Amino acid sequence: MVSSDRRPITPTRIIPAGEALPAPAAPPPPRPPAPPARTDPGPDWWRPPPGPSGPPPPVPVDIHVTVTIDAGGPLAVPDPESGTRWWGRIRWGYNAVCAFVGLGLSGPWAWVLQALRDEQSLAGAWVMALIPLAVLFLLDNARRVEARCAHPDLLAPKVRAALARTLLWAAVLATFLTLPITTLVYLMTGVQPS
Repeated sequence: MVSSDRRPITPTRIIPAGEALPAPAAPPPPRPPAPPARTDPGPDWWRPPPGPSGPPPPVPVDIHVTVTIDAGGPLAVPDPESGTRWWGRIRWGYNAVCAFVGLGLSGPWAWVLQALRDEQSLAGAWVMALIPLAVLFLLDNARRVEARCAHPDLLAPKVRAALARTLLWAAVLATFLTLPITTLVYLMTGVQPS
């Protein structure tokens, strides 16, 4: 149908080229529906049970200590005055017999030391005398401890201890009879051996 009204169209607004045409006013979009109320199905096996977080509060503990001091037993410290002193434990008769027997054995060792002193040097004789003395001292100490700790009925540890003590006395007497007097004479007079 053709309209009989032929009036010209008058623009109400001019939109320059390149601009977007205005969109008709649209109603706002509808709001999303509210989430449904969640009911708690109970604790799941992978979640910790609900409760207070952190460690439990400390519980006071009463501690009662009873100390009993036992003065006896194998670990008790002995009284310092209970035993005899080292000079009281020296067996004078035993050492006198060992020294008397050792005096007869000291002759060959004294001759060796005298030959070293006269032919080599006084220092060499002292070195030659002190090394066997140190070895015999250690041997005597070991044999003495062995005899003390052995069964009282065993005779062999006692014989070995007496033999070691006799050899120690022989070395001591040979050294004492050969070297100290000569050394003292050399030191006091200034005479050097030729």
